[in-house]
Amino acid sequence: MKYYLAIDIGASSGRHVLGHYENNELITEVVYRFKNGVLKKGKHLIWDINNLKKEIINGLLECKKLGKIPVSIGIDTFGVDYVLLDKNNRRLGDVYSYRDDRTLKSKEELNKLISDYKLYKLTGIQPHTFNTIFQLYDDYLMNRFNNLDCIMFLPSYLVFWLTGIKSNELSIASTSGLLDNNHQEFNEDILNLLHLDKNKFAPLMQSGSYIGNIKKSIKNIIKFDAKVVLSLEHDTGSAVRGALCNNDEIFISSGTRSLIGVVNRTNIITKEAFCSYFTNEINDLTNVRFLKNIMGMWLISETNRIQKNPFSIKEIVAMAYDGMNYKEVFNASDDRFLSPLNMEDEIKNYFIEKKINPPQNLNELFFCIYNSLAHAYKNACDDIETINKKEYKTIIIFGGGCQNTLLNKLTEKICKKKVICGPVEATAIGNILSQIS
Repeated sequence: MKYYLAIDIGASSGRHVLGHYENNELITEVVYRFKNGVLKKGKHLIWDINNLKKEIINGLLECKKLGKIPVSIGIDTFGVDYVLLDKNNRRLGDVYSYRDDRTLKSKEELNKLISDYKLYKLTGIQPHTFNTIFQLYDDYLMNRFNNLDCIMFLPSYLVFWLTGIKSNELSIASTSGLLDNNHQEFNEDILNLLHLDKNKFAPLMQSGSYIGNIKKSIKNIIKFDAKVVLSLEHDTGSAVRGALCNNDEIFISSGTRSLIGVVNRTNIITKEAFCSYFTNEINDLTNVRFLKNIMGMWLISETNRIQKNPFSIKEIVAMAYDGMNYKEVFNASDDRFLSPLNMEDEIKNYFIEKKINPPQNLNELFFCIYNSLAHAYKNACDDIETINKKEYKTIIIFGGGCQNTLLNKLTEKICKKKVICGPVEATAIGNILSQIS
């Protein structure tokens, strides 16, 4: 039996998923799960990279324990975040989370040199505050480039840690706002603004590329060897592939964030697309994800996190059903909800500032969040159809959020489109498919 391992790392959790074929059908099995999340260090939000490495090892040890040794391994993560290395391959400082607010100032400063719309025209990427370009400009302003030798995006760095071989996979690099709008090369004009040279980045490589085998120091721990292959390292890219999305349906990758969009053959880089906050990210050489970011289940998890006794998702959905009398909605794409200290207060303040009565209890608040997400999906669907000049009859929802029956019903009702759900493990499936293509 040939097993393929997808290591899928999200912003709040990670999983090791083994896949194998039976009767020409890909069968997946989650063999290990672990928690992930940002750490507060001083005023900043960072990723615990050492813990991620430990959990990757733990999942590999679980494969060994089960006697299911993968022939190949691929890693995917969320986009835009990266690691700075010196010439001895030591990390230069912390690995910042895209949720850190350090980019508010750096974006303001960089926009004095180049406008958001010019950036969009050059790259096809929506210039959100969390983008790599603004993170790197903060690094420049804070003199973090001293002793810099190499920059790798997070999953590519973890592949380097496994193999000792440096790379930057194209789908993850395309999220950065650093590539030309053909997504094949770094844009030198942009790099010049950041006071960087493209030689400071590990080489760009296509998904499906064989990188190397597990390095000796890790093999000595896990007691087996395997090939390491560049998956579609951006989790949304893997998810879109795993769900077998076609260009006749709208997709929603539903997790910590909701990514809603369509698969196109070419970029759409128009003023209309820019003003509607759509971005163009590469899936492979023939497909582009035309999508926008909406907050997603982050709104629920952060509201739940601050409760004295947090609820299960099943309990939250039941409470939301009891709060359906509250009909007001908020803008679920607003950056104010990116990393507030208290999500419940932030949502209520949104309404208070607009002189609208806020939700009066948690039942109403949870329903308000789900209802607001469904309305955000409706607005995005309308924009997609207008910009693409095409009507879409179906929405496919995949990822962990596709199990939320209330949100699915609200989405179908408000968007007035047929909703198809699944697969839950779309990201892992796409990761595996890109290993064996």
